[in-house]
Amino acid sequence: MNFYKKLRYKIDKSLTRSIWSVVSLLLLLVMVIVIVISLIDYFWIVNTKESFQETFVDYVIAAIKGNTVENSSFVNILVNVLIIGTSLFVTSVIIGLIVNNLRDRIESIRNGQSFVLESDHQVVLGWSQGIHLIIREFLLANENNKSTKLVVLDEMNSVSMNEELRRMFPKRKDYERIIPKQGSTFDRDNLQTININESRSILINHSDDMTTIKTMAAILNNPDRRTKPYNISTKINSRKNFELAKIIGGDESRVLYFGDMLSRIDAQTCLQSGLANVFLELVNFDGDEIYFTQEPTLENSTYREAVLSYDTSSVIGIQRGSKIILSPSFEEKIKPEDKIIAISEDDDKVLKDGITCPKTSLYNENKIIKGVEKNKRVERVHVLGCSEDDLSKIRVLSMNLTKYLDAGSEVFLVNNRKETTKLIEDLEKKEGLRFSHINGDIRSRDFLNSLDLRDKDNILILSPFNGIKNIETCDAQVLFTLINLRDIQSKTGKSFSLTTELINSKNAEIFQSEEEDDYLYSEVIVQSMLVQIAENPSLGDFFDYLVSPQGAEIYFRPISDYVDTQEPIDFYTVCESAGLKGETAIGYQRTNKQELKSLNAGVNINPLKSKKRTFDANDNVIVFAEN
Repeated sequence: MNFYKKLRYKIDKSLTRSIWSVVSLLLLLVMVIVIVISLIDYFWIVNTKESFQETFVDYVIAAIKGNTVENSSFVNILVNVLIIGTSLFVTSVIIGLIVNNLRDRIESIRNGQSFVLESDHQVVLGWSQGIHLIIREFLLANENNKSTKLVVLDEMNSVSMNEELRRMFPKRKDYERIIPKQGSTFDRDNLQTININESRSILINHSDDMTTIKTMAAILNNPDRRTKPYNISTKINSRKNFELAKIIGGDESRVLYFGDMLSRIDAQTCLQSGLANVFLELVNFDGDEIYFTQEPTLENSTYREAVLSYDTSSVIGIQRGSKIILSPSFEEKIKPEDKIIAISEDDDKVLKDGITCPKTSLYNENKIIKGVEKNKRVERVHVLGCSEDDLSKIRVLSMNLTKYLDAGSEVFLVNNRKETTKLIEDLEKKEGLRFSHINGDIRSRDFLNSLDLRDKDNILILSPFNGIKNIETCDAQVLFTLINLRDIQSKTGKSFSLTTELINSKNAEIFQSEEEDDYLYSEVIVQSMLVQIAENPSLGDFFDYLVSPQGAEIYFRPISDYVDTQEPIDFYTVCESAGLKGETAIGYQRTNKQELKSLNAGVNINPLKSKKRTFDANDNVIVFAEN
């Protein structure tokens, strides 16, 4: 019995190892049976002159072919039936094992468990909110390089990911560039499977901060990692996790805390209608983007000459080493190591027009308006709502508003968080700038009716989204407040500016109206910035600078302060006029009602400079300026 148990145990172990162990065991069984029968046949069943070797060969052939050996005795027939039956059984089992193994292999491949042989590919770790935007931006960014692949790793089933890809991107040429893989993003074996050491860039797209940090650690602390630095970009939702993520990511990652970044954008967009559209234009790959290029022919030229050297692109600054300089003086010299920062449709379109400097013939000096004094920014701003568990967004927003508003301005923080009063007291406020807290529920119509809203007031409706809450619920709360404010506006006849922060851009379409509202799409901005940084790590510093209150920011100015609008005028002249005022012109905004109601709020970025246009005196020029 002991022997039987040991034998059974060893057989069971063999059967669990692999398909080849099972096949080997079955073939061994057939061989043992053939040998035993050959011995019985040779020594007992028949009396032939055949040797044992010949008898053994006969039965082997019988087992392989499935026929009988030539002998008519009853016993021999039974033996032959045993041989053929065993042979057929074993053959069937082997075929079944091979088929099952092949099916499992195909299923494994469908589930994304095969090794990725791509190189210089882009990797996204995590299939969370906004993945469709990331993939869309990737496809747009690589329109000129169809061979580049995007590998997506997530614990979600690969078959489901493939189905979702086909739904999101119906064109076969698009979804076939995406390779979905199933597995944990912080499992080292899974990371090796997607060939992460050969990747061009890595974007971590998790909604949970701890998963993001674990994933970064798994990549950077892998003993099998490459020696070349990785290019990792990711976001952090909570301020308390930001420093830890930066420590773990080190110099190989770009970690952005979008709470602060969006607060800065909020502060700027709520003061200027249409500015949200400018930010969207600059951060995504649909339309014009930011590019860095070295132009040897501009060495030792002035910034003014660089601005006027491009017809289809808009020069906005220079990169000097790691330093970003937006809208420098017109007389700033371009050094040999400097890179030109330009807005252009694509990187291969950042081209000089070939006209020799100086370019005085390009613009009409007689049409330039000089010596216009800028008006002070005396505003009334109402900031409605906040995150339910964190006031840091309000704090950063308020601090930025102090940089943009002049003495005499008023800021009203409207929410149901009593801690806001203490926050206001701790703010380092500009002299003459007044902050107030109005306690109440912005979802209540009665409360909104009680607010002192006046003509020309700027109203910003903040999303309560904190990176964890349900996006649709947050957007619904914001949109209900917006609808009530629109109705109040209609019934009172007051004309105040409304800027609404939404996470999902599709929700704006549901409640689209005839009003001139601005929408700030947080999700689109966040994901687009991440993809841009993945494509070009230098853009991380640029975006930081862009939304910072230090240095140059984007402003809308009356075009009548720059050029004579009585006749058609080219944009070269607008650029020259802006440069003489220490600014850089990047576009214009039409202000008639029909244009303002369009999807881009009348905004046109990077216009063709040589084309003459007729401007209305109320139209705006969009510039980078210090204040």
